[in-house]
Amino acid sequence: MKIRNLYHKIAVMAAVGAVVSLTPACSDDVADDAYYTFTGQTVASYCGDNPELYSTFYNLIEETGNYSLLSTYGHYTCFAPDNAAFDEYFTSIGKTYDQLTHDEKREIVYNHVIKSGAIDFTSDRFEEGALSEATMSDNYIVISYKTDDAGGGLTIYVNKDVPIIERDIEVHNGVVHHVGAVIRPTKEFIGDIILNEEVVGDRSYKIFAKALEMTHLADSLKKTYDENYKCPVEDPAGLTTLGAWTVKVPTVKRYGFTLFAEPDDVMAAAGINSIDDLVAYAGRYYTNGNPDYTSRDNALNKFVAYHILDRQMSTNSLLYSGRATAPNSARDRVEFYETMYEFHIIKVNVGIAINRSEKNRNDYIGLDEGRSNLSAINGYIHSLTSMLVYDTDRMENDVLNCRIRFDMFNVPPELTNNNIRWQLLTIPSPAVGYTIPHDFCSKHLTFSKETEIMMWGSDYWDVHQADELKLNGWYDFTLRMIPVPPGSYEVRVGYRPESWRGIAQFFIDGEIQGIPRDLRITASDPQVGFVPDTGGPQDAENDKAMRNHGFMKAPASMWSNHDNCTLRDIKGSPPLRIIIGTVNFQEYGAHYLRAKNVYAADREYNGDYIELIPTSLIDTEDIY
Repeated sequence: MKIRNLYHKIAVMAAVGAVVSLTPACSDDVADDAYYTFTGQTVASYCGDNPELYSTFYNLIEETGNYSLLSTYGHYTCFAPDNAAFDEYFTSIGKTYDQLTHDEKREIVYNHVIKSGAIDFTSDRFEEGALSEATMSDNYIVISYKTDDAGGGLTIYVNKDVPIIERDIEVHNGVVHHVGAVIRPTKEFIGDIILNEEVVGDRSYKIFAKALEMTHLADSLKKTYDENYKCPVEDPAGLTTLGAWTVKVPTVKRYGFTLFAEPDDVMAAAGINSIDDLVAYAGRYYTNGNPDYTSRDNALNKFVAYHILDRQMSTNSLLYSGRATAPNSARDRVEFYETMYEFHIIKVNVGIAINRSEKNRNDYIGLDEGRSNLSAINGYIHSLTSMLVYDTDRMENDVLNCRIRFDMFNVPPELTNNNIRWQLLTIPSPAVGYTIPHDFCSKHLTFSKETEIMMWGSDYWDVHQADELKLNGWYDFTLRMIPVPPGSYEVRVGYRPESWRGIAQFFIDGEIQGIPRDLRITASDPQVGFVPDTGGPQDAENDKAMRNHGFMKAPASMWSNHDNCTLRDIKGSPPLRIIIGTVNFQEYGAHYLRAKNVYAADREYNGDYIELIPTSLIDTEDIY
């Protein structure tokens, strides 16, 4: 370990203690000599003071006018290429340093720097997949691990092929990681990577690429930004006020996609050796209402569309991994996402198990994570280990015959694509949350002009996945719920009772659901009938009594860092679930939950999570 500044010996010891871990699977294997320590310098001055390594990168920083930026207080993560990396880079592009334009030089700097509002991306924050914030060039850094052939340890790689030589060089305004190659983000769209490359990673996807081409679904994957979106506030950072709060409005509206794809060898294992074989295979699972492959009613089109999500997610962002999950309930972490085969969803379980059977936990479609997270300018490609299809019988009677719980933040893809979902804790001061224009999520979330909407998160607030959607004033909002198979379902909403909640009238698909519900009533109120769990048979009796009142305890799979227990076990005034009603969905389609304030202008709705459970499962439902 190299210690460059003995004056900071105490800080060095603290830094060493802070960076001794990586992800559980990798922490013990990455070589310790990859660590640097705290230097007391800034990103800019550190690069300038080490010309034997970084003179080229430092010159780029200076010539592009970024020295002042990278010298100021803040949270900067810099992946700094050394001089040898630039020598290789200039050879590969056939240019010298002096032949680069000013814009090219600035882009190189921006490709290597993350400017965060609240955190430094030290290696203890790394995990297989993408870092949670983009670089200054608006690209995401993908982290992966490879075994060192010589020593048998693990080397950390950026974007699959850029090795981190030394990591965690802590400076006054962030952290520097010494990398052995220049980071070169792709400029290709997600579909074009499959179409244009003979081999993607080290796998061939020729059959899937042909299907993508024939269906023209690749054309749907060419969006990056909504050119018509205009930030409604004048502040360059998007800051505005909402009541007493300073909040951030998205300054751009970004699109993103996730593509799951079977390589040719997986196709071959399923007896598919040509595009004609795949057309026949798709016809076994999907009705073919139109022979035109570009029609959304064509079987091949449905097959490909079921492989696409309209949100950009690396493998480490498919599931919530924060602190609001009970320590012993990892197996209960599950997310549901609608695919581009409209109204048809995939289920993702821990281990990146797609469409895992409820009857046999070993029956699922897996990801080859080492060959996944192939990044495009607008998303990621993930490599499947078996065939992904919407088998109606299996999905309706097994995989999706379960309690479908989803966070309200899960539904609009815009909240994922614009880094709002699960990232609220990284908002830079003085903002404490986000607000969005009324038409920002118009397909999935609409609200009246009288509705004030605020999105914020806290690891210490008793909510699902640490995110909370606050709807204030004379709110009236409608959420297009996660689509589910036809059937009879009980609909519930999770919330935390508070005096400022008020009274809401609920609707499902436009139909009023009972009388208005008073969201101020706490668990201790006789109208609720809550009795804390004791571990005996009386717990189940209390659950039945609460159901008779239209309430349920919060799930035992959710964790409160504030109370250091599950949400179900919180004493005093715990969160609750309200049973909205029972509905019968006749077909695959869009279904809407609406809530309207019927009490007073200074009230608030606690938008947290929603549950849809088949009525046949209610009697055997667990407490998680």
